[in-house]
Amino acid sequence: LAKWLLLGRRRAGVYPWDKSSYCMRWNMYLASTVFRRGLLPYLHGSAYLVWHFKALGCSIGKDVCLFPTGSDPMMTEPDLVTIGDGACINAGFIICHTNTKGNFALSKITIGPGATMRAWSRLMAGGALAEGARLLEHTCALPGDNIE
Repeated sequence: LAKWLLLGRRRAGVYPWDKSSYCMRWNMYLASTVFRRGLLPYLHGSAYLVWHFKALGCSIGKDVCLFPTGSDPMMTEPDLVTIGDGACINAGFIICHTNTKGNFALSKITIGPGATMRAWSRLMAGGALAEGARLLEHTCALPGDNIE
């Protein structure tokens, strides 16, 4: 509820820290997530976690396994993420923002059907994992990378 009241639906774009109200609302939202952080570890890998991220605006296909061994943060901007059928995100990081020279930029991320992110892998803003693609342990896909 706090996400929808404070932020609404996120949109890809650039938000200057000194001119945009989005950045202030983002910080207020982060402060409100303290309660949620205590509950999410009990939902790792379950359909309930998928429902949670769908409620936050994430587009998630069928038979998706999210964070069976946890992750922190899991998804910072779920409404900018699309995950295809049968994908598995295992302790990976899905980060839709970059913060450069005073500009907070949001970009969409797409994870294709059957794609896998292994432990401690990171997919950055504007990146995409193609159908069946794999990010192995400790791999970082930089902003805008398309992994096949």
